[in-house]
Amino acid sequence: MAARRPSTSAPGPLVDAHGRACRTLCGAAAIALSLAVAVPASALLISLSNTASLGFGEAFIGSTLGTVVVTPAGARSATGGVTLGSSGSAGGASFTVTGVPLLTYSITLPSSATLAAGGSTITVNSFTSSPSGSGSLPLGGSQVLRVGATLRVGANQTPGSYSGTFSVTVAYN
Repeated sequence: MAARRPSTSAPGPLVDAHGRACRTLCGAAAIALSLAVAVPASALLISLSNTASLGFGEAFIGSTLGTVVVTPAGARSATGGVTLGSSGSAGGASFTVTGVPLLTYSITLPSSATLAAGGSTITVNSFTSSPSGSGSLPLGGSQVLRVGATLRVGANQTPGSYSGTFSVTVAYN
């Protein structure tokens, strides 16, 4: 008996060289289309909320440059041509870090920030923190992060009430 060849004018089943219907390819395609893999997803969230601003307090400007240093704990000192005045608004910035208990996190502080008053600016740098560099969340899942910095006062700096912002970043290690 001679092998049948499929008609080229009408679609039909796929056949091999011996005229047998080929269903393996179609079956493999159906299997490939039905494979799905469930992939778990998760997230470890950490938050940082500001609870107190960084303040340098009142300072008197001299004819030479100087600094006002505020530590993370809020202690204040002056160098050079700066004399400290009222400490009313002075203090380190304070943040609450909240996340997964017992995990550690890194702290990234800015290299500098600019404060402005009218058309004048002043630089803040040498940011420090407590904890320094990294922290570890206690069993309760929240920790206080304090930040201090140095205000660079120019010789004959324009008097004014200077303000600005700076960024602090925390991320799990």
